Amino acid sequence: MKGQKLWKKLKGYLLENKDYNPDINEVQIFKKEMKDDILIYYVEDVIIKQSNKQLLPDKSQLNQVNENDIDNTGAFYWPSEIILTQYILSDIDKIKNYNIIELGAGRSGFCGLVLAKKGFNVILTDGNQQIINELKENVILNEINIQVEVLKWQSGDPYVNTCGLISDCFFFENYHDDLIKMIKRFCFVIGAAPSRGGSLERFINKCTNNNIECKQLNIFYDTQIILFKNFN
Repeated sequence: MKGQKLWKKLKGYLLENKDYNPDINEVQIFKKEMKDDILIYYVEDVIIKQSNKQLLPDKSQLNQVNENDIDNTGAFYWPSEIILTQYILSDIDKIKNYNIIELGAGRSGFCGLVLAKKGFNVILTDGNQQIINELKENVILNEINIQVEVLKWQSGDPYVNTCGLISDCFFFENYHDDLIKMIKRFCFVIGAAPSRGGSLERFINKCTNNNIECKQLNIFYDTQIILFKNFN
């Protein structure tokens, strides 16, 4: 229920002007501590830093949807990316020897940062230019040199020997068709998300109807880990 609790808190903040105070202990997976407004995660042999502002939702980002026709969930911090990271690390051979592109990386790009620090070739992407600017700041904070770029979901040439990662980007159903087009460009995609009113299940059904295999790999808290892969 962790993701659902956070969703309710964000809804209250955005729609009812309630206070929003992020709880860094909502998902207890990796050891972490706050130092000088920097949240520090200890992920196996890797240290990942997140600025405190990345834990706070930014109402101004809501306008980005109407102006640029993009999914704005990257404006908020979601624990599903932490959960996705835990799963990936528990079965890291699944992505061994693949390039990594994180879709909808948001302001933190947590999973991609961890994998980059572990030696993977990683590109962090999001469709929101303002989010990309903040994501670049987070990359600098973590003292790592990796590619960060704006990427709109659409059809295109397949990515060679590349795995996609995505967390909690299935809620806005008007972007489902575009995301399906993106998934078909990868060797496979591993995603993580809670149900969110059945939106994840509806996305999975749409994928199946578009010849994409969907397999539940695991579930942590209320978050499902799903493998998406084109039928051969």
